[in-house]
Amino acid sequence: MARAKKRLDGLYQRCVTVGRKADGRPERKVIYAHTQKELEEKVAEYKEKLSNGMLPIHENATFGEFAELLCKEYKPTISDGVRKQYVSICNNHLSELKHMRLTELRNAHLQTIINRMARNGYSTKLMSHVKQVASQVLRLAQDNDILVRNVFERVKVPSVKPTKRLPLTEEQIDLVKKTYQGHRMGVPVMVMLYAGLRRGELLALQWTDVDFEKRVIRVWRSLAFEAKNQARIKNPKTAAGTREVPIVDPLYDILTEAKKKAASIMVCPSAKGTLMTDTAWKTSWDSYMHYLNIQAGGRDASRSNPKVVAMEPFTPHQLRHTFITMCHEAGVDVKVTQEIAGHADIHTTLMIYTHLTNAKRDEGIRTLNAHLLGKAVKPKSGTQDNSK
Repeated sequence: MARAKKRLDGLYQRCVTVGRKADGRPERKVIYAHTQKELEEKVAEYKEKLSNGMLPIHENATFGEFAELLCKEYKPTISDGVRKQYVSICNNHLSELKHMRLTELRNAHLQTIINRMARNGYSTKLMSHVKQVASQVLRLAQDNDILVRNVFERVKVPSVKPTKRLPLTEEQIDLVKKTYQGHRMGVPVMVMLYAGLRRGELLALQWTDVDFEKRVIRVWRSLAFEAKNQARIKNPKTAAGTREVPIVDPLYDILTEAKKKAASIMVCPSAKGTLMTDTAWKTSWDSYMHYLNIQAGGRDASRSNPKVVAMEPFTPHQLRHTFITMCHEAGVDVKVTQEIAGHADIHTTLMIYTHLTNAKRDEGIRTLNAHLLGKAVKPKSGTQDNSK
């Protein structure tokens, strides 16, 4: 073994032959360390990597370089939406690994990121996606003989309790029903409230999908927002997503009137009568939430007065959850609700029904206790759930 040479700056160095150049001369790698022991360990590690097929030309390759390769070129068959998700995860959650060499990465680097996300309240699903993308970057490096093993495969993703979703309160439902005609998002919101459609299903819905004679809404497409703010029509994720949703009486009257005034083939079009983009949807939803707050008695902020929030904003999915809650309260069989809601797994519906039943039971016990103690009890408005 060649002797270590001590430099004038105090570092030790040794040359390791890694191959031969085109003219036959040896190609060498110079390794540096602060002590002879450290140098021996670095040389041994480097030789082991060489014996396992590491390409010296790629020894300085960074996580960011291979992340970019993964996102842009390595998976040509993935959708633009998934590709956009990969880029977002790399930019927003894995950015601190960008300039690190692949050979320097350790399990602790990703585990630290995942643990921090858990403390900040991120969902288990998102943390799993972050681990998946990071692992795929290292797997790509393995496929190109840069890494011997994937140090991210054993990273642990904490199980975080999902944020509980609330159905709309009775006050919110009454406000939506009374004011829907005053905003162009009013009718689409009533469709989500009374038919339980997902946002993508609503945005892909055309008037030809509404069968007034049979009183059903045919759901067989969904709108997905892809890269560059573009929208794409796709099939539902599961066979259960393709279904016929009964049009209840209140919704039938609303849709009948709306169809007469419709200037677009879409039930929920953009302001120009076309498919919604992601930006157009967010703008429309924010406008509707502002409209509802004003209708509830709130006001905008001014120089002399702060903003008054008279109605808490809600999400589109809360309307779907409210629909399932109404089915439960009306005594609709869980299997029927599963089919109408388009749940692929009945356990999703059962989880909601079970929670609502338990909440109703708890409320009944509180009422009984109050009665026995001679007190009046005010029923709670709304229940909570972990549903999707």
